[in-house]
Amino acid sequence: MFSPRCTPCLRALLTALLALGSVNAAPTSPDNSQLVVSPTPQQISSHGKSVSLAGGAVTIVTGDATDSATIDIIKTIVSSAGGHAVVSSKPSGHGTQIVIGTKSENGLAGTIAKALTGNSADGLVADGYVLASGDYQGQPSIVLNGVDERGTFYAAQTLRQLGSGHNIPGVNIRDWPLMAIRGSIEGFYGEPWSHQARLDQFVFYGKHKMNTYVYTPKDDPLLRADWRTLYAGDNLTQLQELIETANTNHVDFTFALSPGLDLCYSSDADFNATTTKFDQARKLGVQSFYIALDDIPTEFHCDSDKQKWVDTGNWHWLADAQAYYLNRIQEEYVVPNGLKDLETVPTNYAGSAPDPYKGEFGTMLNKNISIQWTGEGVFSDQINDTSVQQADSTYVTDKMFLWDNFPVNDGNRNRLFLNPLTGRSPELYKYLLGFTSNPMEEAYASMPALANYADYTWNGPKYNAEDSMAAILWELSGSDKTVHDALLAFVDINQNWPYREPQVYSPQLSSDIAAFWAARKASSKPKQGHPDGETALINRLALLTTLPNVLPRMAMKGFADDVAPWSTVAMQWAKACQHLIAMLDAVDNGDKKTADSEFSAAQVWVNKTKAKTVNDRNDDGVELPNSITPITGDGSFDTFLANATTIYKGQ
Repeated sequence: MFSPRCTPCLRALLTALLALGSVNAAPTSPDNSQLVVSPTPQQISSHGKSVSLAGGAVTIVTGDATDSATIDIIKTIVSSAGGHAVVSSKPSGHGTQIVIGTKSENGLAGTIAKALTGNSADGLVADGYVLASGDYQGQPSIVLNGVDERGTFYAAQTLRQLGSGHNIPGVNIRDWPLMAIRGSIEGFYGEPWSHQARLDQFVFYGKHKMNTYVYTPKDDPLLRADWRTLYAGDNLTQLQELIETANTNHVDFTFALSPGLDLCYSSDADFNATTTKFDQARKLGVQSFYIALDDIPTEFHCDSDKQKWVDTGNWHWLADAQAYYLNRIQEEYVVPNGLKDLETVPTNYAGSAPDPYKGEFGTMLNKNISIQWTGEGVFSDQINDTSVQQADSTYVTDKMFLWDNFPVNDGNRNRLFLNPLTGRSPELYKYLLGFTSNPMEEAYASMPALANYADYTWNGPKYNAEDSMAAILWELSGSDKTVHDALLAFVDINQNWPYREPQVYSPQLSSDIAAFWAARKASSKPKQGHPDGETALINRLALLTTLPNVLPRMAMKGFADDVAPWSTVAMQWAKACQHLIAMLDAVDNGDKKTADSEFSAAQVWVNKTKAKTVNDRNDDGVELPNSITPITGDGSFDTFLANATTIYKGQ
């Protein structure tokens, strides 16, 4: 949403920073230390003995359930545990059975769920499910009973996390999301995500129980500058694949147009152009639509609008025109086609204080249309209950959800933001439909924050930022501890989100640097080796030098590709700092020749960090290869260089 190219935007720089803490801690379950599921279920308990999936046929009893994604997940679980999955619409009566489906698809699933837990999925909100394991009528059984098809799919995702070797533990889970909308909005300026990155995002969202993706990259001309033009050729083929992959992973692909640069709100022709564009996506499987009115000129583009809505100086003219256009879409297109209710982001999308535009917009808007809001600022460090309740009142709506501008970096393309999601009240589910995160241009590098959003929006009161981040970093790194340690070190030096006060600068690296200086100050001269206080920094720098070679071994390969410019710069800074430490040793020992040589070598590496290796786009969407210098570890590496240089020059 924000860009240096948009009109001046609000920035809320709030205080009250939630302590970052360490991302090294292992995740723990608040309910049972043996059952770790993410997002944290609403109700989870263990009981009895485990159910074995190994050594023979395991019948997947589907009834009339046909969701291939759910069935495939369960088949993979069974195969990984050493069993042989057999899919059948009816029970076999022998061996282990996994019974799946909703009440209407498979009545046996509800019967077994109630027998094992006392409750079926009946009565849960959308996306809810019951998962249980144990003996049913003497037969080892696992039940995945969703309140809807997506709920059963999510139960399968939970079952995937519970597998340990050949067995599924004895467990009772009754689970549902606290927020209805959980996902992302690709709404940034700059290079849109690649086609493959989007496909991989949908698989990731399904795995993490995220159900929403809003497709609205600012620099896609077919959504903004050329919004009336229909998709064709490769663009159409790729759009169809995106929609199909999203639907397979139970992600609502929300198709969002941004027509406000030249829209005539009163025009039948432009209304028809809108619905024609929507209809093309609807025929490909889209059921959710969105009109983005952010970052547009606050003026009319046609005489008919000026005549219909006279500018009286109170901004009602703009709000009335926009509500008229949006209401037509909702009432004349969305409802007749049986689609999900329309969604929008207004032109004034930040702040909870009343103003003439917001009040008029909300008053005139059809009450079934959902409104997005960014918090008190375009970038909101803190979002609290009072602020949201005020915004609901100001926009005259009970259908508000957050466009959360984190970890988006389109205004800071030289930076990655890998710090965990913090500063969101655990009770916001009471006042909001949900959240969509506006991620970074680096799709895979956005996954840590997106996993945080998944955990938070599913169960805000149980969300723990440190545990959530620890879990996703293990998932992305894989089980190789060398790779994981390298990822942790890399995440540590990419914490400096500039919209938070006080800002966080590489907490662990900064701590090791502080210990280094303290130990050096306390050590005797001449220097003989390094005291313990200096060892942590020396080891950390050695680890950082390995990043370009180690991160490509991550389980999530795309992450390493996304961050390659920054991991290279981190390596270069670490090399420079290693030479600076050698220089300091030489100074301490009175060896000026070695000090000069090491300082010179450090400067060579520092100069390498200034190279432009990150791509960008200009205002016309033209690619600008290698036009941005990546920055990492700022506030730590550069400060260490400055302090070491002072000592060198003073020798």
